[in-house]
Amino acid sequence: MLANLGPMARVGMLCLLSEDGVEVVGDELAPSSITPEIERLRPDVVVLDLDQTESQQLCELVRSVCPQTKVVLWASTEDVMEVIDPGATRPRWVVSAVPEDVLAEMSSLQVSPAEE
Repeated sequence: MLANLGPMARVGMLCLLSEDGVEVVGDELAPSSITPEIERLRPDVVVLDLDQTESQQLCELVRSVCPQTKVVLWASTEDVMEVIDPGATRPRWVVSAVPEDVLAEMSSLQVSPAEE
C-alpha cells in the first residue's frame, strides 16, 4: 500500500512496483483515510514519505492497527529508507537506496518470532 507519497513519488513508485509485478492494493493521499484502509486491506507493506512531518505518527498508527505490516519510510531524495519490520522495536536504515533496494524490501518480509 502506498500512503502519503507526493504525486511524482507516487507515480514513480507505482511504475517501479508494477514493472516488478508487485501488487499495490491501496493508494491513499489523505492521512485521515490511511488507517481505515490499512484495517480493511491488511497490506504486507505500507510505504510512507519519510520527508512528511506526519509520517512518524502514521507509522505508529500502522503498527498499532496492523502489527504484521512492514513499514517503509522512503525519502523523496531516494537515497535513504527507514524500514520497520513486523515485530521490530527499532527501525533499520538503508542508505544509498536504489530501486532494487525498494523492491527487495517489498519482497523480503521478515516474520517476527511470535508469528512463526
